Amino acid sequence: MSAVGERSRRHLLAPVVIAVTLAATFGISHVSRSSHASMLSAPVAAPAAGGESASRLTRVTLARAALRHQQLALRDGSRAGYLKTWDLRSAAARRRASSVYANLQSLGTVVSRMRYLTATPTASAAAVPLHTQRGAWSADVALRWRLRGYAAREARAVVTVTFVRRRGAAYIADMTSSTGHRVPVWLLRHLDVRHSRRTLAAALSPGQANRLHRLLVVATSDLDRVIPHWHGKLVAFEPASASAFEAMVAGSPGAYDGIAAVTSTVDGSTRPRAPVAVFVNPANFDPLSQVGAHVVITHEATHVATGAATARLPLWVAEGFADYVGVGSVDIPLTVSAAAVVRDLRRHRVPAALPSNSAFATTGFRLEVAYEQAWLACRLIAERYGRARLVDFYFQVVAKSGGVADAVRTQLGTSLPHLTQQWRRSLRTLARAG
Repeated sequence: MSAVGERSRRHLLAPVVIAVTLAATFGISHVSRSSHASMLSAPVAAPAAGGESASRLTRVTLARAALRHQQLALRDGSRAGYLKTWDLRSAAARRRASSVYANLQSLGTVVSRMRYLTATPTASAAAVPLHTQRGAWSADVALRWRLRGYAAREARAVVTVTFVRRRGAAYIADMTSSTGHRVPVWLLRHLDVRHSRRTLAAALSPGQANRLHRLLVVATSDLDRVIPHWHGKLVAFEPASASAFEAMVAGSPGAYDGIAAVTSTVDGSTRPRAPVAVFVNPANFDPLSQVGAHVVITHEATHVATGAATARLPLWVAEGFADYVGVGSVDIPLTVSAAAVVRDLRRHRVPAALPSNSAFATTGFRLEVAYEQAWLACRLIAERYGRARLVDFYFQVVAKSGGVADAVRTQLGTSLPHLTQQWRRSLRTLARAG
């Protein structure tokens, strides 16, 4: 796992900002195309008498046909064709089908591949009417998808699909996240989506979507001022609850308590140029002040813009630079933005070295100190050597996967020990002024 840390800034009412990458890879193969006009049922070889394996093969064949027709309907933009692949006799399935299709369309989702993996012996009773449960089963389905216009590469996912068999055909009764895998955003409840040329925000209510989208638009302006050569796009999702947030990032219950936002690849992979998004935890993000929410989103947007989600670099560089952009985008006195460091310096000596990665693995006040120390280091570089040099230094570290000493020498014309001494002197000055 490659992590980009977390933070608690009480003075900004921003409990935590975090960017993480969780590995989850799997193979997916191509799904062949067929005429959308053909029937949902597929030719099935006559099973051997009493053969359980033949019955299983029939299920697999019918399920693959249903998935193939669903993918073709999505390719053609046919709502009617898509709904026909679902078990329309079930009111719950009809609602689920309409919601998923609406999300796919509003997000501009392209589903390129769907592959039947392994079946489980029973289906979800809640998803299937009582009179059809005997003919129902569940299976994991691997797929690839992307947001048209916002991601050049595809995300991968595994979802659990419940099928029912009726009159020689299989129909979909439900589609949910698969255990241990990230839930694709379009499988959430009905989404409100906001688009601009460079931003996409999706949330469960119009108010949340509007707020998140405004913050993304502001973040692009913040980034343009610091990284003028970046012309990328930002995507952010806000689910309905902390548990839904954990499902989106494949986190265990409670693992993200106190976390406001996460920057990660959409599917948890570490592939270079994999699609990346900001995932918002409503339990901690919604109560933030406008200033706090601004800092959080711009901080996370910086991780998106600089490829931090899949890069291997020291956390003081990643988090310090993200805070340089995020905290620097709002008007906050140094006595507030560096308050934790000042309190710490009054109790302890000036640290001998820049924050190690382990300093970001803690919680509470010590974590807050680590973030502020990292931010003050990047702020010092910008003040002493210029913002452009800071940006060049940061991107050289990203490109070389952690070559900090080389980047300091190449971009700043000094040594890492000398930079550390400058930083320590600036902390002493700050402590006296504080």
